[in-house]
This record gives sequence, structure tokens and C-alpha cells, in this order.
Amino acid sequence: MNLALNEVLIVLIVFLTYWALVTILRKKLERRNVSVIGPILLIRTKKGLKLLDTLAKPKRFWRIFGDLGIILVLFGMAYMLFLILIMDYTILTTHPKPSPATNPRNILLIPGLNEFIPLVWGLIGLIVTLVAHEFSHAILARVENVRVKSLGVVLALIPIGGFAEPDEKELMEREKISRMRIYTAGITANFFTAFVAFTVFFYLLGFLTPHVVVLKSFENFDEGDAIISVNGHHVETSQDILKAVDNLKTVTVKVRKQDGRVLDLKIKPVMGVYVVGTLNNTPAKDVGIKRDSVILSVNGIKTPNVEKFREIMLKTKPNETVTLEVLEDGKIKTYVVRLCEMNGHGFLGVLIGGDYFSGAVVGYSKYIIKSLTHIPPNIQGLLYLTAMPFYFRGFDGITNYFTPEGIFANLGNAIFYLLNTFYWIAWLNFYVGLFNCLPATPLDGGRLLNDLLRYFMKENTAEVITKSLAFFVFISIILSVLIPNLNGLIG
Repeated sequence: MNLALNEVLIVLIVFLTYWALVTILRKKLERRNVSVIGPILLIRTKKGLKLLDTLAKPKRFWRIFGDLGIILVLFGMAYMLFLILIMDYTILTTHPKPSPATNPRNILLIPGLNEFIPLVWGLIGLIVTLVAHEFSHAILARVENVRVKSLGVVLALIPIGGFAEPDEKELMEREKISRMRIYTAGITANFFTAFVAFTVFFYLLGFLTPHVVVLKSFENFDEGDAIISVNGHHVETSQDILKAVDNLKTVTVKVRKQDGRVLDLKIKPVMGVYVVGTLNNTPAKDVGIKRDSVILSVNGIKTPNVEKFREIMLKTKPNETVTLEVLEDGKIKTYVVRLCEMNGHGFLGVLIGGDYFSGAVVGYSKYIIKSLTHIPPNIQGLLYLTAMPFYFRGFDGITNYFTPEGIFANLGNAIFYLLNTFYWIAWLNFYVGLFNCLPATPLDGGRLLNDLLRYFMKENTAEVITKSLAFFVFISIILSVLIPNLNGLIG
């Protein structure tokens, strides 16, 4: 607690010092064409404007790009509005408690501050996102013959945004379709960049060989070890271990430590289901099954993994008596248990913590890759992508779980650097693009909607609708943070 408080104080002192310097140097900064808004700096430059004219020359291509972008943004707008409505319904009906998702620091996409976005990879991804977004706005402005006065960076101690500054008067004089292309260009560029980066990311995953990994160790292994092979057989799943063991009394396990050392261990193979604990008022609790024990068999049928254990238990009936063989404190004990009922099946009441192998609870990095490469092409998959960092935060800390193969076999951690880079470029571009689709001015989606509505109704009516939607969206976002945290204080 004290450590966390010290970190907060350090960040606060650094930020206040920065703010004080900005205040003192304000006049000098403004003479250098830097706008100062509180602690926020808008640093402008005219460098790159000639490059914009060169990039804008294939005008037909960019107009097609802009037209496709309008359609894409409308789909994104509908999706984000759907999420807002679902979020409001959930908050108002379930009264959620505080969670990492509702922590104010995690609402902002600031690398290092947001606990789900790492500093280095996040900054790389954010810079690429801002460049793609703002340059595209600027290019489409030149395509539609709108003067771009400057390009710039938004700074608040660290870069938090970028901008292209078109001549607003010229912009408003253009036809609605021209303005709409300009508004959506940044979002379209973000989606395109995300698509390319995700494609590279998923391709690079094919160069990783997964392993069985030690998640918790009691003996023989260390947490974070990668089990490469058993008796010379490469292992990736529980079934692979089972085939390699083949009822042998002793096996040789090749293990790679986190420091890179590879060791051969001679161990007695023991496979089962690790018990984290037991539920109150259940048969397991009543007969005294302990936490950190291992279920080896049910009615004489071996349970070498969670899958087999669940398969057996689903075949049992309420009030059925079963015999369990359990490893506790290094000794094998037998329990005779009368099951209770759960969903029409027999129920034991143990909390399962994973597969157990000879002194360790193990996991399978194969399923990390599977979860990433088998995202369904439907709304469920889209929801997964939207909240992806909650499930996967990159390869930092888990590089030992995989072995690089092919052209990356002898390049150390190079593939993991590339994977992290493309992952965060992809997700940040995707999320920033989606967020900007929200029908709320001054976001691009809100400006697009305002012009679109003007095709069908009076300007004043369109203005009222877009401002009302903006109010609804931003209030919803504020309440999504405020209500859970208030519930936590009251609770």
C-alpha cells in the first residue's frame, strides 16, 4: 500500500513540476506557435505540409477510400451505440462493484498509466495510431482542396494525441460529402492499420512452438518452467504427457528454466486433478478433502486431467456413492463419498485448479495461441477484439512458454518484440477507430452524423439530435465509471 502511495506521489510531483514549468514559460511557448491550455500543450509545425500535397495526388483513390470509410464508420457507430446501451442497461440493473474495467486510470489509453497497456509497446502503438489518424485527415483535406494550416502533437507531459489543423472556414464551405470523407478518413486509416498489423501478428504466431508450462510448483519444478519433452516425446497437451508416460514408473523430463538453462529431470510420473479448495456444505467438505490435494481416480478410473475428471463426474447421479483416490501431503488416501445434486448430475463440491503433473500444476501455452487465432467472425468475436487486453496483455513475462522456430529460431527474443509491437499497434488502432465512431461531437463520428442528418432534415434539427446524442454518450461513459466506484464506497 505504501509503495503504491509513493508511486502516486512521485507521479503527482513530476506532473505538478511540469505544469509549473509550462505556466512559467507560457509566453515564450506561445511565441513559438505552441498553444497552452492548462497543462496541455498543442505543438504545431508546418513541416510535412508539402508531403501532404504529394500524398494527396491520387485523388480518385483517396475519394474512394473516403467513401468506403463513410460506410465503415456508420457500421462502427451502430456497434458502439449498441455497446453504450448494453453498458447502461447492465449498470442500472446489476449495480456492479469496482473492477479494473471501471478504474478511472484504465479508461484513458495512456501507456504505463493504464494497467493493461505497457509503457514501451503502448507508446509505439499510440504513436502509430496518432500518425495514421491525423495524417489521413490531412491528406483527405488536401484532396478536397481544404488548406491544412499545420500539423501537431498534443502533449501533457507525454504525447496524448495528435492533430491536423485544416482551415475551418474552407472546410465548412465544401460540400457535405467532401466534409464527410475528411471526417471519416482518420478512422478508416486506423481500421486499415489495425487490419494490416493484426494480419502480421497472427502470421508471426505460426513461428511459435508451444509447451506445457508450470503455473504452480510443489516439488521437482519451478514456477514458469517450460516442459519441453517427456521421455524424448515433445509435449504440448495433457494427452501428449499421458502418451509419453505410458504407465512407466520413472520418466525423463526435459525442462527449460526461465534463465534459458535446459535440464533433464528423472521423476516419478503422477497425473491428476489439482484441488484448490472445497465448497461449504458439500460432500467434499464433509468428508475432509483438503486444499492442495490431487484427485488421482474416481471409482478406479484414472483422472489424469480436468477434462477426464469432468467427463466422469457428468456420468454420475445424485446420491450416488463414489470412491476417490486422493494424493494428500505426499500420501495416497481413499475417500468414499455420497454425491449431492447439481444440474441433474452428481456433485462433489471441489474447486478445481488445473491439471497436476508430478509436483506441479501445469497449463498449456497452446491454448493461448488457440484463443488468439480462433476468434469467431461474429459479434462475439468483435466483442472479444474490443476488450482484448483484458484477456491478453502481450508476450511480456511468458516468452519461456514458447520456442521460436523457422527464421526466428536463432534470433533470441526478436519474434516476441515483433509480436508485442504489432499486437499493440493493431489493438490501439482498432480501439481508437471504434471510439471515434461514437455519434458524439467533437468526435469524428458525431461530425459525420451531423452532416449526414442534414441531408434529411433542417440544420437546427440535426444539431439538436447530434448534441443530444453527444450528451447521452458522454454521460453514459461517466456513469460507467462513477456508479461502480460509488457502489464500492457504499458497500
